[in-house]
Amino acid sequence: MLRSAAREILLKQFTFDHPILLDEVIARHADGVAVRVLLNAAKVTGERINDATFARFEAAGVPVRWTPPHFLVTHEKSLVVDGARAMIATFNFMEKYFSKTRDYGVVLSDPGQVAGIRACFEGDWSGETYVPDRGGELSWSPGNARAVLCDMLDGAERSIDLAHPKFAEPVIFERIHAALRRGVRVRLLCGGKHGLHQPDLMYSFALWRLFREAGGRLHKQRGLRSHGKVVIVDGDRVFLGSQNFDQPAFDLRRELGLIVRDPAVVHGIAAVFEADWRSSRKYEPPYPISPPDHMESTEFKSDADLQHS
Repeated sequence: MLRSAAREILLKQFTFDHPILLDEVIARHADGVAVRVLLNAAKVTGERINDATFARFEAAGVPVRWTPPHFLVTHEKSLVVDGARAMIATFNFMEKYFSKTRDYGVVLSDPGQVAGIRACFEGDWSGETYVPDRGGELSWSPGNARAVLCDMLDGAERSIDLAHPKFAEPVIFERIHAALRRGVRVRLLCGGKHGLHQPDLMYSFALWRLFREAGGRLHKQRGLRSHGKVVIVDGDRVFLGSQNFDQPAFDLRRELGLIVRDPAVVHGIAAVFEADWRSSRKYEPPYPISPPDHMESTEFKSDADLQHS
């Protein structure tokens, strides 16, 4: 997608140090493409994660800025090319998210959606407040994301399949609980404790336990670490984006998601979910204040770069 750009590249990333992608962005700038990059400055923990990349872009003459400081973090992962196409992703531009995690991305060309992503980039670039449209199928945090997801869950008639590493937002749980009560089949593919900080771990364990008691089916991802964030409803629409299920992600952080209805895209994402579900294991989350069992602790090695910040 970067190589296809003829006029303009707008790139917003939470973490970016992938050497091939970094070289490609700089090469496109050298070719005369109008490149601008917004990078998140630091994780919630204060760890600065993009300083070397920022310096590399500056040295190459690529216009680069830090994302607005009035957000707790900017977790959005987006790319706009020539004002005509955009990519929304769940992955960061780091090698680990291309080799060790389950992640997703979608390329879109709907003029209104592309214009919305571009308008938000311009607002964040200038430091001005971006107010998203209430309608449409883009979801923004802060903004309309909670309402978009709740409306989607409330519209489920047969099934909800979720692949999410966090489950720490009570409002989302309440809507899923309502779906279970009206007979909707709900499956949730999680990552267990891996990558979760306090208090997200406490909330997630407690809500996963309540989810199972309410009749939901809970499995833990195997093979790849859980990092993608997708919701599949009735097999015909998908929500995909950077949006984690925790209160700061909805109210304090810059996040971007999209409802996808294209049958080919929905089928492809649902097929990946089904394959992951078949290879996963049934998960019984421990009581939140109990230590994880041996399998939970040894299934993946600890990796600070794969925390769900």
